[in-house]
Amino acid sequence: MSVSPGSLPALREPPDTTITSLSDELARAAVLVIDDEPGMRNFLAKILAVNCARVDVTADTRDASRLLDENAYDVIILDNIMPDKTGLEWLAEQRKIGLFSDAIMITAHADLDTAIQAIRAGASDFLLKPFRSNQVLNAIARSLERSRLRRQNSVLRHELEVGKDILKHRDALLGTSVEIQKARQAIEQAALSHANVVFRGEVGSGKQVAARMLHAASPRAAHPFVWLQCYGMTEQAFQERLFGHLGAPADGPSSQQEGILLSAAGGTLYLEDVEMLSAGCQNILAELVSTGRFSPLGARRSLEFDLRIISSTTRPLQTIAAERVFRTDLFYLLTVVEILLPPLRQRTADIMELTRFFSERLSQRMGTGIPAFSPAARRRFLSHDWPGNVMELRNTVERALIHGDFEAALGTAAPRIEIEDLAAVERRHILAVLDACDGNRAEAARRLGVARKTIDRKCRSWGL
Repeated sequence: MSVSPGSLPALREPPDTTITSLSDELARAAVLVIDDEPGMRNFLAKILAVNCARVDVTADTRDASRLLDENAYDVIILDNIMPDKTGLEWLAEQRKIGLFSDAIMITAHADLDTAIQAIRAGASDFLLKPFRSNQVLNAIARSLERSRLRRQNSVLRHELEVGKDILKHRDALLGTSVEIQKARQAIEQAALSHANVVFRGEVGSGKQVAARMLHAASPRAAHPFVWLQCYGMTEQAFQERLFGHLGAPADGPSSQQEGILLSAAGGTLYLEDVEMLSAGCQNILAELVSTGRFSPLGARRSLEFDLRIISSTTRPLQTIAAERVFRTDLFYLLTVVEILLPPLRQRTADIMELTRFFSERLSQRMGTGIPAFSPAARRRFLSHDWPGNVMELRNTVERALIHGDFEAALGTAAPRIEIEDLAAVERRHILAVLDACDGNRAEAARRLGVARKTIDRKCRSWGL
């Protein structure tokens, strides 16, 4: 039986600080009540209907198992003395086949042995009948808080395991160039929906920064953003990381390990270098996205999948799919929206802004001063190819702060040989002539056979 908030009269109790502080979480909670006593079921239904988003009540464990197969619950309130089997027995069975919800045990007959058995069975709290409404609401609030902290710790532990500096990737895509403005507009538009997105760009072009930016602007911003590197991921590791696992029955509930799909539920999963997934991992991902459900390893119950997937790739997924290296259906499942991030050499107007940003940020972190940025260094920065894009620029700035010299930080790196557009060739040649003339624009214009004002106009457009 389901209970809606408007169908029962509200029970008035004195306000409680624990309940008040978690009222938002309580209001979003889904609770399952299992008790064979009609009076207790009705009492709990009245309390919870005006405080929680969803309340389902049932009189027996068989029906409760069915409800668990069909719905997701944040908290289960379970009576111990039941007609067919005890609540402890039922809870232990459910933990073994796949139950991650917090459980609150209620009973009229409690002793130390029962309390110990409840903990072993996976109960998170224990209430002795009779109890007041604020006691059960407090117990639910504590369960919700434990779940929130457990999942938050799981997400943070995942960040540490993958070795990512979270703060380093929270900056928005900087720059005023037309190219980067188009990318930002595409991100803002995509953020309004829950559609899966693919970012395509060269190494170091800021794909993860763009993914975090999209998540922060989306309706899922209050939920976790979790990063997963696809390169070198085995099928077993991929499943364990995403789905979590249950231990052997003898291990008990302590062997449960939530995967990303549970700990980051409601948030965003960022798959970096998704084109590097093995065929087996692609199969797993395709089934997950198409069915919207998954089962933790060792579980016999499937759970609902609620994450937005943002992927990144250095090559067009459609091309890889045409080469039969990437599943065609998975390409369509992931690529509802594709956003192209331009390489740094195509947005030279942003190079100086990024250089200033990294200089200020890194000098504060390193406790160093910022060396002078000479006209020669500026010309070298603007004419360099930046094959590593923004990542290479950041590392170059850090190297300049260490050695106290921006011009020397680029070393003797030769430009990458590739087919360039006419504007890039023109920019490279003019900057090379300027460099040969020690920055003398009049002499550079004379050597190039153009008007001085042409050189001035070009330099202004490049940030010189």
